Amino acid sequence: MSSDPDFKNPNGGDGDELPTAEFVSPAEQLQIPTETGAHDGQSFVGAETMGRLHPTSLVFDLVSHVRSLVVPLLLGAFGVAKGNFGYLVVAGMFFVPTVVFSVIRYMSLQYRIQDGELVVTKGIFFRRVRTVPLERIQNIDLVQSLFHRMFNVAEVRVETASGTEPEATLRVLSIADVERLRAIVFEKSRKTGETDSSQVAEQKQFGELAGGTSAANFDSSEAAETLLSIPILTLIKAGLASNRGSVLIGVLAGLYFQFDLEEHFDVKEIEKWIPQGLSTAQQILYAIIGATALLLLLRLVGIVWYILRFYGYRLTRNGNDLRISCGLFTKVSATVPRNRIQFISIHRNIFMRWMKLATIRIETAGGAAKQGEDATKSVSSRWFIPAIPEANVRGIVQQLRPGQVWEEQEFDWQPLSPRAGKRMMRLAIVWSVVLGVAGFVVMRPWGWVAGVVSLPLLVWHAFKKSKAMRYARTSDGVVYRSGVLTHKTSVTFFEKIQTLEVSQSPFDKRWGMATLTVDTAGAGPADHQIDIPYLTQEFAHAEYDQLVVKAASHQPVFG
Repeated sequence: MSSDPDFKNPNGGDGDELPTAEFVSPAEQLQIPTETGAHDGQSFVGAETMGRLHPTSLVFDLVSHVRSLVVPLLLGAFGVAKGNFGYLVVAGMFFVPTVVFSVIRYMSLQYRIQDGELVVTKGIFFRRVRTVPLERIQNIDLVQSLFHRMFNVAEVRVETASGTEPEATLRVLSIADVERLRAIVFEKSRKTGETDSSQVAEQKQFGELAGGTSAANFDSSEAAETLLSIPILTLIKAGLASNRGSVLIGVLAGLYFQFDLEEHFDVKEIEKWIPQGLSTAQQILYAIIGATALLLLLRLVGIVWYILRFYGYRLTRNGNDLRISCGLFTKVSATVPRNRIQFISIHRNIFMRWMKLATIRIETAGGAAKQGEDATKSVSSRWFIPAIPEANVRGIVQQLRPGQVWEEQEFDWQPLSPRAGKRMMRLAIVWSVVLGVAGFVVMRPWGWVAGVVSLPLLVWHAFKKSKAMRYARTSDGVVYRSGVLTHKTSVTFFEKIQTLEVSQSPFDKRWGMATLTVDTAGAGPADHQIDIPYLTQEFAHAEYDQLVVKAASHQPVFG
């Protein structure tokens, strides 16, 4: 937009200058007469605010599609190398329509702000129009890869409080366009005094993420409060404690079987690297060294993943908006209004507990996770806080939920039924017998040993599980904790409860037990549900009655 020499700010100056305190609102712009069709697709002045994608969006769109066409493109290259140009024709049958589609998409997609709505239109033969009222827009988030930053552009996601997908995805806009779009979208609440400095700070944070300073021209009466920044040493510790490296094993195994590498893989080639004539003790030593090297490699993969994903992590708060920015090569900026948070979950695996670290996940309204979720949604829910010192958990939870006293050791934890441990022990014995019988059938005569070996492990797991599961009711919500190797403690709030249920299986009835389920609208990213089994049926029904009253009468914290 700023490259247009005819562009002028409503307040004067050239197109690179952002409006200051005299910013002309969309309502005031509507009073400026212009001829229909006078827009150049770049100017924001006139009866309606209009814009187009940045020219580089054509390149980024092609690249995104080319990745899905690797096989036909390789097929074409292979055919040309063999002198058979028929393969090239086949590859072109896939590639040419993709190019045409990308060009049509770039030429036809337009967005505009008109009559208090963001309107996105696309398509030539089949025209699609999507409108989003400005007052419903919660977030304007962005993702910037290394190549985005080279061209000073970003992929933009416009989100409302409903739905698991962005209301609109604009791939890609120039940084200047996004700043102006954000200014106009949030200007209505600015003018009526409904917005505090949080919207202004959003512009500032966006400018910092993009590497620019132009957003600083927006007047701010209050600086953004930094709640948490994660140093690289903490990311290294989190990477060591994570199991992200196990993904590498899955990828390698998939490649091994996908390309039939077993036919080309000769085990004897590996044997050449193993010293011969080793004693039993030496063989055990070499096995330990090999296993240790593999574990270190997997932990190194986890460290690299954490640094790439969360480098420069910063959590800030302005008013009721929480904002995250992070990423080494691909930078992500995401916004989470505190009033949308329905569920807070704190995870601590065994390695994190040793290092006195924790992970905090959240669930928001309309924020259920899906496989393949985009970067902003993943960062703003599943990886909301990827690593935090244990000492800082209490303060962060109180920032996420004002007035929430987070003292896990002080909660009035309600234990399970007194018979729960006995029931779990019996179940462990049953499973060990099943494993023993299955082992004997598959590997006679010594397969039954599997049942004997598994028995102490299953009994230990049952004992730990019965001790870990606890439930508590606080002044404004319910808390549930569980987990043996990974401890999970989650809280939801009375006004966020969507459904309550008490259920009993035939075995529950026999033991005089019941399961209490407390559900919200955003279940998914936290990977933990308040689904409490092995309660006495009297307590489960009494607690259900109490929660129904609390959920119906509790006043929202944020109004």
